[in-house]
Amino acid sequence: MTGNTLLDLAISVAGVALLVGLAWAIFRGGSLKFDRAAAADRLAFDEPDFAPVDWIIDENSRVALARNAAGELALVVAHGDGLVTRRLAPGDDRANYADGFLTIARVDHTSRAARLPLPENEAAVWLEKP
Repeated sequence: MTGNTLLDLAISVAGVALLVGLAWAIFRGGSLKFDRAAAADRLAFDEPDFAPVDWIIDENSRVALARNAAGELALVVAHGDGLVTRRLAPGDDRANYADGFLTIARVDHTSRAARLPLPENEAAVWLEKP
């Protein structure tokens, strides 16, 4: 490089800042939006034995929740450029209702909490324990 340690450090920091800024500018567009058909297709691929009987999808089309006849829940979330599914046992404690939102807490280290706006009476149906 230049032989001057401070100047080399400044050039390196500026280069990293430029690359981070460029990545932010290119990829800041948000995550994928999907519809019920795309969510059902991904869920059928990931969980072939899960047959949903009821669905809710958030208003931003980035989170969906499906329930099967046994009361199990499946969460479908837009993550990057694809969809991720997570299955929850009936009556799982990670699902709760507060302040007008049905919230599914982090299912694992790769996910965030999912929030779906619902009236309290509808949320109670989704939170029923079989």
